[in-house]
Amino acid sequence: METLERYFNSRTSAFLEETGMGATTLGMKAVGDPNLMREIAQGRSPSLRIADQVLAFIDSHERDSGGARAPHRRRRAPSPRARRTKRSRVKSEQPMERGPNAPMRFLRLPEVEARTGLARPTIYARMAAGTFPQPVSLGGRAVGWIESEIEEWMRERIANTRGGG
Repeated sequence: METLERYFNSRTSAFLEETGMGATTLGMKAVGDPNLMREIAQGRSPSLRIADQVLAFIDSHERDSGGARAPHRRRRAPSPRARRTKRSRVKSEQPMERGPNAPMRFLRLPEVEARTGLARPTIYARMAAGTFPQPVSLGGRAVGWIESEIEEWMRERIANTRGGG
């Protein structure tokens, strides 16, 4: 059994290193358990069924990619708000290029935080001080910020920092 565990650990470690995939992602995609690899690293022994599922996922991933490996990417440090629920997860951290006739878009707080790099208390403190765009009521208790106003605020910060403002 020790040999199987050693094989499993070396195979998963090599896969994670070669693909740049996070251990949480591997556990989630292979067996639906984002904590699996962390628990294994802490000493949990995977059952034969779990080990087979993870190894089958690795095999299918390698087969689907034709054996080609993605270039190794350095993982980013987790954000302070890394533990988000599915509903509050930011869909896109990169602003999309928009033309002059692009539709207006509202940003919810998690996306404003991701784009600006500011935490919720800082955003609300700056709004109270009048140095950050005000949100728009979306009904009930929901609010959203106009994307173009956030982008303009960011451009102003860049200009002020770079000495152009």
